[in-house]
Amino acid sequence: MVNVKCIKCGAEIPADSKFCVDCGTKIREEINEQIQKKNISPPVIQDEAQNILRMRFAKGEITKKEYKKKMKVLEK
Repeated sequence: MVNVKCIKCGAEIPADSKFCVDCGTKIREEINEQIQKKNISPPVIQDEAQNILRMRFAKGEITKKEYKKKMKVLEK
């Protein structure tokens, strides 16, 4: 699992989080900024996104239908 650092407060947060648990900043915006700074290639991002989906499905956070639909989008 990849962690990211909150740009505002520096807290370590799982990349699949929606908000920083310390300061409440939206994480999606931060991930995009960190990806741009690190110049991470799209295949790496795609692999990590697939891993996050697998984890969310395994935890029961998303349905099988949602999982398949999102994986199909990522595989294009």
